[in-house]
Amino acid sequence: MSVIIKGMKMSKSCDSCDLIQFDDEGLEAHCPLSPYYRWCGTPPDYRPEGCPLVEVPTPHGRLIDADKLMHWIEHVYGDKDIIQFIIDDIKRQPTIIEAEVSE
Repeated sequence: MSVIIKGMKMSKSCDSCDLIQFDDEGLEAHCPLSPYYRWCGTPPDYRPEGCPLVEVPTPHGRLIDADKLMHWIEHVYGDKDIIQFIIDDIKRQPTIIEAEVSE
């Protein structure tokens, strides 16, 4: 399961991330969300490719489970041609947050 922190802005780098934690000497930075470490002296725009933070663009509408919606539409309305057009339109929409499996 994931957590969305409302109002938190996506940082451009580890340096400007609100979540970064420094060791007692202030020399080594650690991300509490991933196994990545950052040492002082790295470029100011450094953000690891595996950073677990995902930006949710704003403004946006309701974020729904499109897979469940498509399944429900197919179940309720059957295999009519217009239903396939609706399903195809839903599939073409941009993904805001990737699907996850429960642990």
